[in-house]
Amino acid sequence: MNDITSRLRHLVEVWHLKNIKNELGENDKEPRLLKKAYCEIVPQNSSVKTGQAETESNEHQFKFTFRRKSIPNIQKDWFFLYDGLKYEVIYFNQDFKDNQFIEVFCKRVEE
Repeated sequence: MNDITSRLRHLVEVWHLKNIKNELGENDKEPRLLKKAYCEIVPQNSSVKTGQAETESNEHQFKFTFRRKSIPNIQKDWFFLYDGLKYEVIYFNQDFKDNQFIEVFCKRVEE
C-alpha cells in the first residue's frame, strides 16, 4: 500500500446527514456537503435485482480508498457524489497495517 498515494486521483464530494428541526418542529436529517476529498475507486461487483411489477434494478458495489485523515469519524449514513452519481456507504475497514488509509465499501443503485 506504499504506492497508493499516486492512485488517489478521484475527487469526490463527501456528504453527511445533519440533525435539524423541520417546519413542524420534528427531528429530521438533512444532507450537507462535508468536504471534497481525493480517493481511489475500484469496482467490486454488480448484480441485477428483480422487484415487484417486473421492475429491475442494477446494484453496483465499489471500494473507495481514502487517506484516514481525509474522512475522520466516518459514519454509515454518509454518502459520496462522483460524476453526478450517488454512492451509499455499506461498511468501512481501517488499515491496521499502516494506519494511513481507510477502505469504504459503497453501493450505487440504478433503477
